[in-house]
Amino acid sequence: MARASRANQGCSIWRSIAVIFVTVGTSHYDPLIREMDRLVREGIITDKVIAQIGKGSYIPKNIQHFRFIRSLSKAYEHAEIIISTGGAGTTIECVKRGLPLVVIENKTLMEGHQAQLIGEMAKRQHLVWCPNLETLAACIKEARTRTFTPFVSDQPLAHKLVQELLK
Repeated sequence: MARASRANQGCSIWRSIAVIFVTVGTSHYDPLIREMDRLVREGIITDKVIAQIGKGSYIPKNIQHFRFIRSLSKAYEHAEIIISTGGAGTTIECVKRGLPLVVIENKTLMEGHQAQLIGEMAKRQHLVWCPNLETLAACIKEARTRTFTPFVSDQPLAHKLVQELLK
């Protein structure tokens, strides 16, 4: 299977119409990549899967992958479902667009720092929170049928408070 290993090669892999896109951001989360590779190998997931594996040491054998790319915009445009590790940047970007996002927290980085953000976003129907790798296939299935609510930011109030103080 052809794989894109350099950032400048990454663009050619987006030629298919719909994919499951997995991203670990600028860090690593080998257990997630390994589980997606297994799900594809065993035929549990039959979609095309493309993974951004970051600094991970596990090299998947059954899914296309790359380490880094300048922008994930093309991935988001072509993804039927996005699976991420709960990093704030990816999470906010996807939920603002109302994209189908499955998040599995990478607890190997910092002890539970992502749980509060993910939990609140899941409660508001912005994403599917996958509690563990054993339920990943079920969470992907749920994401296929879910209607996601786009996140809308509150209007900034700081400038109004400063104006009031200056009066």
